[in-house]
Amino acid sequence: MSTSAVSLHNPLAPVADPFIVYHNKSYYLTGTHTGNSLEIWHSPRLEDVGHSAKTIWTPATGEPAFQVWSPSMFLLDYQGSSHWFVYFTAALTDKNEDHRIYVLQSQGSDPLGPYVYKGQLTGTANETAIDASILQLNGKLYMMYVLERGTNATYLAPMSDPLTVSGKPRLIIDPDQPWEQGFQAHSTYPVAEGPEALYHDGKTFIVYSASDTGNYNYCLGLMTYQGGDPLESSSWHKKGPVFEYSSDNGVFGPGRAHFTTSPDGKQSWMVYHAKTSADFTYDGREVRAQPFTWNADGSPNFGVPVSLKQPLNPPSGE
Repeated sequence: MSTSAVSLHNPLAPVADPFIVYHNKSYYLTGTHTGNSLEIWHSPRLEDVGHSAKTIWTPATGEPAFQVWSPSMFLLDYQGSSHWFVYFTAALTDKNEDHRIYVLQSQGSDPLGPYVYKGQLTGTANETAIDASILQLNGKLYMMYVLERGTNATYLAPMSDPLTVSGKPRLIIDPDQPWEQGFQAHSTYPVAEGPEALYHDGKTFIVYSASDTGNYNYCLGLMTYQGGDPLESSSWHKKGPVFEYSSDNGVFGPGRAHFTTSPDGKQSWMVYHAKTSADFTYDGREVRAQPFTWNADGSPNFGVPVSLKQPLNPPSGE
């Protein structure tokens, strides 16, 4: 079948907090789903990525078996070879305050593993933490994650290697704007969570999610690196919302975006979760995908979330 005869139909999978990579001619998707295991969905075609999954980790006795959330995966150099590292949120009890950041390491360089459970990320404190992801900037490695210190705010900490945070976390995204606080929505708890790095044409961005994920106005904010010490909040410029709900298209609560490219490298694509209900609920969040473009100043232009009724052309080069 020719590419022109194929369409991409959303949603892709019944998964929240999606994270996607394109590697060795296949897409690999992970995210939050029901249950306490970690799964990776995979396919050469983005349209089919939600059809085949492999379980890469199930908690053994004594390992965190509650509220397994928000995995991210990165291919990083460690001790002379490349490994995949999966960072995720989980808890040893069913209490929210017991959330910590944990990590898996692949034995080889296959995204599907096998993986070894490495425990709580070394160097992270014994406090509530969620939504871990990696920032690579100026040849250095940083951990982005969310600490719940009266708000859900994003912090940045240096790493000495993929398994070790080597310095104190510094606040870089403070949810101090009305659109980050569930303005005119059910929940008004300040939220700046789910940080993900985005790189383009020499520029570095952090795309994050604001407001409560149960709200209709859960949305994306954008931090642009201005130069200087990335651990200083003054080195970043905030803008938002840069992607938000569309009543006309029946899309509510769009957030937790991650990014990839088409197989030929000519298109930029985003995956995110959203729901069809404007009611306050965590149910019904599903993975959707759509292409996006770039503004003249080099910043991303995510456009408007597309309707589930709108088929899309698949990524170029499939």
